[in-house]
This record gives sequence, structure tokens and C-alpha cells, in this order.
Amino acid sequence: MKIAISCDDLLVRDHYTEIVESLGLVYEDAEIYTLVHKEKAMLGTVELRKIHSTYLSHKIKDREHLARNSFLVPNAAVNLFIPCTVDVIINISNGMSQGIRKCENTKLITYFYDHYYLNRKKKVLREKLFNSYVAKWSKKALCMSDEIWVPNENVKEFVESFYSGVVKVIAPPFNIADYPLTPMEGKEFNYYAINAKGMSEKCAVELISFMGQYDMKYIFFGEDSHLAGLKYTDDDPRFLGVKCSGELAPMLGNARCLIDLSEGAFPEDALKALSSGRPAILKKSENYQSYLGDFGILWTDGGFENVIDAVKDMNNLFHTFDRRKLYNIATNFHDIKFKSAVRREIDHLTHVEHTHEAADCCH
Repeated sequence: MKIAISCDDLLVRDHYTEIVESLGLVYEDAEIYTLVHKEKAMLGTVELRKIHSTYLSHKIKDREHLARNSFLVPNAAVNLFIPCTVDVIINISNGMSQGIRKCENTKLITYFYDHYYLNRKKKVLREKLFNSYVAKWSKKALCMSDEIWVPNENVKEFVESFYSGVVKVIAPPFNIADYPLTPMEGKEFNYYAINAKGMSEKCAVELISFMGQYDMKYIFFGEDSHLAGLKYTDDDPRFLGVKCSGELAPMLGNARCLIDLSEGAFPEDALKALSSGRPAILKKSENYQSYLGDFGILWTDGGFENVIDAVKDMNNLFHTFDRRKLYNIATNFHDIKFKSAVRREIDHLTHVEHTHEAADCCH
């Protein structure tokens, strides 16, 4: 049985492309078909295998650029062909790659991770003009899938609103081994770890002012160029910047709590803290709540006043959360579970015939 992997893009290493990498570890001989590939953009095993891409690879700089030119995707997708020697295609979709051309008898499984390219809040005029056309094409292409896998119940509900085929929830993978639950000895939990991503300058200013009044310590981590005006110097120790897991894990494991106001398809940074046995203050969203539940988490509306109130509450609560229970939340997304689920589903599918036209499953 020959497996191929397809995806929207290989432009940057993030959780989306880590899923592509995880599938590559399950099917080591699988070739990758993607709309856009920026060579040497990512470290890891993905770059070690054969990658096929479209002419967009020569035009597109990053995801923002691809989103602004999404009207080019339908034509590019149909001009990239996955050969008939492939038995099963596993497609990890951010909304576009399910349209890559294939043979009629080749089974297509789409893992619908997110609708990133159509759900962007800030669209340029060109995106707005072509949004309806691209959305219609995306859904029609998605309906050609033999099965659709989704990361949570919220996405399942969305897909089932227009697709009548088989939809299954398979929890995304998280590399829990990088964020171990270490012993308590020597830990003081005397600072807050603040994710710079999703943190507005205004909220950061108010948070810094509040913590200064009460002599609370804090460390910002992650991409923080938008907060450059708050730094005392270029190497301000309060701003850790983008770090690998080897540096980030001990910082999170020794924090009193994580403050994360980011919004995304998957609460990866929150899971890094929970896996390390630390509670979190997060911006409330149905997506994140569907993954994480409520234990060890204080949900906020993202406004600085609400966040400060949550910090006050967390000061009285942080020591009451069982570290093992926090860690167990992250184990629900263990990458081994994901790989096993994928292999099990593919083995089952290849022994069950299911052919249909798009009209059978799309309404």
C-alpha cells in the first residue's frame, strides 16, 4: 500500500507542520505534495523526504503572502497531480490542500486542522473580493474526501454542516516529552510566564504596571517584536524571546502560572505549561475550551482588567492545583496516541470500500 501526504504549505515550523512531520514518521516512505514549499525553512525530518510543490513556491514568501493570494490556489492545486500509484492520500488541511488533483480511485483522507486562510480577521481587499469564490471551491474540494478527520467537536460540527460523509475526531499530537513533569524540589514558582504572542502593547503595559506595584516577577517569551518599545535594552532579561523547548521547558516548569492571550487552532503553548505541571490564565474561546476543559485554568475575556483580576485570583490558587492532573490533560494529546489512531484508521479504511461523488456527501 502506497501512502502520500499532502498539505497546504511548508513555510514555517509550527504545530501544523509538526502534524505533517508526525505523519511522515508513521509512513516513512510517503512523499509530500504541498501547494507551497520554502526550501530549508524548517528543521526536522520533513526536509529529508521527497517534496512536490506548485509554481506558487516561486512566488509566495510566507503564509500572510499566501493568504493574500489565495485566489491563485484553485488553479495551482489542480496543476499539482498525485499519481495513480498512490493508494491513500492523507491530507492535512488549513483549508486549501484538499483540492490537489488525484486519480478517481485514490482514497483521500482529509485531516481538517483549521480554516486559516478563510477565517483570517484582517483581509486585504483582494482577499475580500475572492473570499466567496475560494470558500465555495474549498468546501467543494473538501467534499471529495472519503473521510474527514477533525481535531475537536467544534470543528466536527462545522464540517457536518455541509458534509454528510464520515467525520471522526482525532486529537492532534503534542510532543509531551519536550515538557516533562519534573520534581518539586527547588521550585519557588515566584514569577509569571507571559506569552508575548497575542499580547497587545496596551495589555502588556497595564500588566507590567500592575505587577510592578505588587513586586511580582514576570518573564515574556515568544516572538515579541511588537513589544520592543517596552524593553529597557535589546537584551532585557524580562523578555526571553523565541527559544527551543530545551530552554522554554524549565522556564515554564518553574513559573507560578502561564498567561496566554493568543488565539489559534490548537492551544500548544497552554499544553506546554500544563504538561510542566503549571496552571494557566487563558483567553476564553470555544476552541481552546473544547481541548482543555476547566481544571487548572482561569478563563478571561482578554481585556487587561479581566486578566489582572485573574492574576489576583491565581495568586491564591496556583498551589492548589494537582500537578499530576495538570500533566494528565496534556497526555490526552500525546503524539504516540495520534500516530496509533492514524495507523488504525488507515488500516481499517483500506479494507473497506467507499466510493462516492461529491454530490453524495455535500449539501
